[in-house]
Amino acid sequence: AVPGVGTVVAGTVKSGVIGVNGGGLLIGPDIGDGRFHPTAIKSIHYKRMTVDRAYAGQTAAFALKKVKKNQVRKGMAIVSAAVDPKATWEFDADIAILTHSTTIHLKYQAVIHCEIIRQAAKVVAMNCESLRSGDRAIVRFRFLVRPEYVCVGTRFVFREGKTKGIGLVVGNV
Repeated sequence: AVPGVGTVVAGTVKSGVIGVNGGGLLIGPDIGDGRFHPTAIKSIHYKRMTVDRAYAGQTAAFALKKVKKNQVRKGMAIVSAAVDPKATWEFDADIAILTHSTTIHLKYQAVIHCEIIRQAAKVVAMNCESLRSGDRAIVRFRFLVRPEYVCVGTRFVFREGKTKGIGLVVGNV
């Protein structure tokens, strides 16, 4: 929180335009229940200058209305209410194993790095029995700590020890 301003967050605009006092925005998923809550933008700073709007591809700082500092964490998103965002515990992904010393089976756990999200997840379903280095598969991951806002088409990396893999989100559950 910035004295006299309130809660300030920074991030990259993925698509569209975000403007000052533009209504219909939601922030989430919430730390406790995974819901999205209404908010509005008081001011926007881009490259240390006050601006009226931020465009796709720009990284900016946003002063938020109706949001306290303890309600914000890394991995949250500000989205239009028209999108009807939902936090998800599970998602399907097309993955490729880059390196792994043995085989990967159901219940395998790894840390997912998906844009700003960094959380442990477990494999709960696979379209094959096991995976080794160089294999590809469609798997279902389940987050272990809290639900996250994951968009279809987003690329991610997962790792555990010396194991490394890449993936593409193909569906939310």
